[in-house]
Amino acid sequence: MRFTADRIRRAATLGSDVPRGEFPVRVHSVFHAALNLSSPRGELLTVLSAEADDLPRGVRLVSVEDFSSLGFRAGDGGVFAVDEIALDRSAGRPPLRVDCAAARRLAAPPPPPLGDDDVRRSAGVAQLETLQERAATDLRIAPLLTLAQPSGVMGERLTQAALDLGRGVQAGRLDAMRDAAARLVGLGQGLTPAGDDFLCGFFAAGFCRRAAGLAHAHLLMSFAEVVRELLGQTTEISASFLRDALAGRISRPLAALAEACSDAPGRDFDGALRRLAAIGHSSGLDAATGFFYGAIVWRAPISAESPLDNKTATLRPRSVADSVAERQFGAADPAYSE
Repeated sequence: MRFTADRIRRAATLGSDVPRGEFPVRVHSVFHAALNLSSPRGELLTVLSAEADDLPRGVRLVSVEDFSSLGFRAGDGGVFAVDEIALDRSAGRPPLRVDCAAARRLAAPPPPPLGDDDVRRSAGVAQLETLQERAATDLRIAPLLTLAQPSGVMGERLTQAALDLGRGVQAGRLDAMRDAAARLVGLGQGLTPAGDDFLCGFFAAGFCRRAAGLAHAHLLMSFAEVVRELLGQTTEISASFLRDALAGRISRPLAALAEACSDAPGRDFDGALRRLAAIGHSSGLDAATGFFYGAIVWRAPISAESPLDNKTATLRPRSVADSVAERQFGAADPAYSE
């Protein structure tokens, strides 16, 4: 594939949260298909290659680009404006200019409703297990749904915190949820740690389950405020993704997975899961784990009897103990059906 070089690029889309006005920016980080810019307000704005997914604070180009080959270094300056972006480059190369005048500003789409095709979602969990095994991820879906052992020390920490979060939601205990989130935010390796990616998926499932009832809705929003206070524990890039998740802005790959969970004909569930799984080394897989687990947790009614002191072998939320035995999400104890 041939990449464009040293000419004015054109923007195809502006994300719903791309700020208006004109302000200075600096290059934060450079990747193959994304160039992150930091604003004076501490926000991260991203210039994206054509093949990338749109982001709320992203500017996606018409052209395919390899930003890592364009001579950018962290700290390079520039000016960001709605009609044009001009970015200085190291190594004596001329500034990169992006014409945004004809770009289409995207509206913030509402979270898609999460369907209840349990057979399809069960098959998706099985597929996710296979993909996680191949990628040797720390976080796995199986220990969250069965008595399977976590993978390694980091996997055990991630699993225990995720399970505690699920039980906190079921019990309606914001304090327990806060404790679990404090252990998840920033937990793991890389620019977007596994605990953060899991939470992005978990929040996506919560917002897609927005019809689950007022009690859940109130708990979800209260939990978002709790996690917002913890963002200083993680990387700037990961915090940016989490802020979107806390506000109910569902990434396009996660939204596609939610839509594929519906029983509407023509939904490509396999393609949606693989598209999400292709993000990063394990980021997409970790987000999918949070999404599938969250789809169960946010579906179950809040229990008046807290399971948090239950010291039995299983650490799963009680509402899914029966369903996962048969790997069917909808076969839970009738006492917990809505």
